[in-house]
Amino acid sequence: MMMRTLVSTGRRILLAVALGLSACGAGGSAPAQPTWADVAPILRGECASCHGWTASDRPPDSHGVRPVNTGGGYRFDFYDITSDVCGDAALALDPTSSLAGAPGVSIQIESDIVAQAGARWPRMPPQPSPALPGWEVETLNRWAAQPVKGPPPPGNRPPIVSVSQFPATANGQLGFTAILDDPDGDSVLGVIELQGLAFLMNRSGAFAVQFDSSSWPVGPVHPIAVLCDGWSQITYDLGPIQIRH
Repeated sequence: MMMRTLVSTGRRILLAVALGLSACGAGGSAPAQPTWADVAPILRGECASCHGWTASDRPPDSHGVRPVNTGGGYRFDFYDITSDVCGDAALALDPTSSLAGAPGVSIQIESDIVAQAGARWPRMPPQPSPALPGWEVETLNRWAAQPVKGPPPPGNRPPIVSVSQFPATANGQLGFTAILDDPDGDSVLGVIELQGLAFLMNRSGAFAVQFDSSSWPVGPVHPIAVLCDGWSQITYDLGPIQIRH
């Protein structure tokens, strides 16, 4: 969902009303005052294939459009990522990506999901994908009017990490596979920290973790994983591993 000229406030209101009428009985209903907990599943399901963790890898669109003064793209699987909420896991976020809670981004989302004057189809999702269901559009429109994060979903569970090929000892190289997941389907990012170094993980899935341990002193080390789902952080002690030379 890239930058474009914004429609007038009056035009947005008319479109929201019309879409709200069509949303009734369309497989869902828009909350009266949506928060990020209501909006995140929509954006994750409809937009994350382009506006998820790969956003900063995507080139400008056919109009050369990208967020101003950044090298990244729009990443809509998080409202925000801050060190206050996520601790060191925030290091894994590409700082050039614009998240959904960044100033002005909600208005750009709203502008792109409704057909503008003279256009038959909304700009996003791009064709041949179908337009969003009416209740999803209405949820996003209402949230864009007051884009708050709000509390996490009830019963929200923390992300988890599992490891494979985990060594008992290491000499010159220390390596293993780390797999990030979230039981609620939320997006996840995190870091694995060891001996003052940080291995960054900007998404769910598997990572081949590697550290050069050739200069480390002999003895046990404890890799620490710090993960965040955008709501809270959690720390896992993955060790110990014995360093031997």
